[in-house]
Amino acid sequence: MRVSDIAYEKIKMMIITAELKPGQVLVEAELMEKLSLGRTPIREALNRLAWENFVKIIPRQCIMVNEISLYDMESVYQMRFALAPLESELATLNRTEEDLRHLEKNLEALRNESSQEKRVLLDREFHRTVSAMTKNPFLEKEMNNYQDLSMRLLFLNRVSLASIDDMNIHQHENIYRYIRERDKERLMQVQKEHVQEFKEKFI
Repeated sequence: MRVSDIAYEKIKMMIITAELKPGQVLVEAELMEKLSLGRTPIREALNRLAWENFVKIIPRQCIMVNEISLYDMESVYQMRFALAPLESELATLNRTEEDLRHLEKNLEALRNESSQEKRVLLDREFHRTVSAMTKNPFLEKEMNNYQDLSMRLLFLNRVSLASIDDMNIHQHENIYRYIRERDKERLMQVQKEHVQEFKEKFI
């Protein structure tokens, strides 16, 4: 992994988990010190995060963490809902036995974790595994980005973390089952239900 990729992942996770707050001004020197990384990888990471709508770069002024509005989140959920059928079709078509073993480990970790914050991050890993099964790097990138934008909402409203409950785990179990059975129609339905339920709880 390139140093700029490491910087990107670390800064992005700080934004997702609300360690870096919406509207907060980011100072390159402070990020360099905190992450023990050089200016170039930090700058490359920030440019990438700006492209993905996590930060805003105001030329000759500052770099700040993007605010997140209900309108933004509505748009994110529209995209997740629209792309769910394609993700479902490609995941059921292209998944391998190794993919299934990986997803089963994700599911088991999610079942056994009691920490709400860790469950949210395990949910993220579960969905990233599903996206990777599509074997379509462009779709995977888009789905991961929309998933991460959704995660921000949870961490910004920590009361909502408690709503990652057994009902959601049941949906994860069905997602795993339908991918294993290559049942794209049922997978598509449960994926849409999962997104819709998430939206109704947190918007």
